[in-house]
Amino acid sequence: MKEVENNKIATVIRDVFQNKHDDLVKIESRKILVSHYGTFSQDLVGSLSNSVEELLISIGDKKMVIKRMFSILLEGLQNIRIHGGQDDYGNQLGFLLIGSDEHDYKVIMSNIIEVSEREKVESYLAEINLFTEEELKEKYLSALSNEFLSQKGGAGLGFITTRIKSGELGFSFDEVSPDALLFSLELTLPR
Repeated sequence: MKEVENNKIATVIRDVFQNKHDDLVKIESRKILVSHYGTFSQDLVGSLSNSVEELLISIGDKKMVIKRMFSILLEGLQNIRIHGGQDDYGNQLGFLLIGSDEHDYKVIMSNIIEVSEREKVESYLAEINLFTEEELKEKYLSALSNEFLSQKGGAGLGFITTRIKSGELGFSFDEVSPDALLFSLELTLPR
């Protein structure tokens, strides 16, 4: 029974991945630069971040854009690796998509979270999306002083850092099992 449920979770995540991929290409007319579905090891996180940095350099993007993208990817992929939930077999499934057009890059990162975490994540992202640049800096400094720590040791700095570097953060949740959701973070980085 667990094997069937595990396959169902993987299938749902794969379907969401494919739908978001197709939306980037067909609806938003973006070229896909990076597409990864599966697990994220420490080596893969480093490799993906470095490869994207090299790709943007070869394209000729501005240094500031390259630095921001590298920082966003490193932060986001580390968060997936460290905080991402697992299916019944211990697989930490997620995905990364990066699409581009002549104006900006669209980055989508997804991982499994527990249903019980949804409200906390949703309200935190909604809150920081409303912050001004000054309020974000204050929140960042406050989080650095360990205003709150998650069960896995995070202080919410990843979302704040990503918000500072990219602007408003989009997010969505897709049910993958009665106890788990696929959390997707979407952001746009101007070129």
